[in-house]
Amino acid sequence: MIKNTNLLEQGFVLTDFPLEPIVLEFIQNKNWYGLDQYFLEISRTDGLLRNFLADYLDFETLEHIISIRSAPEDEDGIWHDDGSRFLGFSLSLNWKPENIIGGELRFKLKESNQEDVFKPRPYGKIIIFLSGLYGYEHMVSAVTSGERIVIAGWCS
Repeated sequence: MIKNTNLLEQGFVLTDFPLEPIVLEFIQNKNWYGLDQYFLEISRTDGLLRNFLADYLDFETLEHIISIRSAPEDEDGIWHDDGSRFLGFSLSLNWKPENIIGGELRFKLKESNQEDVFKPRPYGKIIIFLSGLYGYEHMVSAVTSGERIVIAGWCS
């Protein structure tokens, strides 16, 4: 059940997520294992991320990946709906998003030509969006300059 009217009406919500200072340290040191372990911990029952997302939607399973996309080898993603997942999220870990060209998150209702396009967001901004079970799909365009780092995730 969707608990947030903006999420239900727009299909997405853009808001702030509180990140602890250790997250920036992990990123600066390219400690991807430490970063992943941190997000595993806050995704557990009563974890910060799980509780944050539970304010938007009831769910049982929370998964995440660290997504690092950089030029010149990056390419456009494909439109997809994440199958049986209720919602997705993209938590920005970009310290200087103004240095990133490309890497836009695109979001739309299936069978629609009208897209919402989000340029790489500043550090700590999270986009929460409805997925396949609600008729939405998304993709990320190629990063043509710079490096885009996000925690991408799904709730089922």
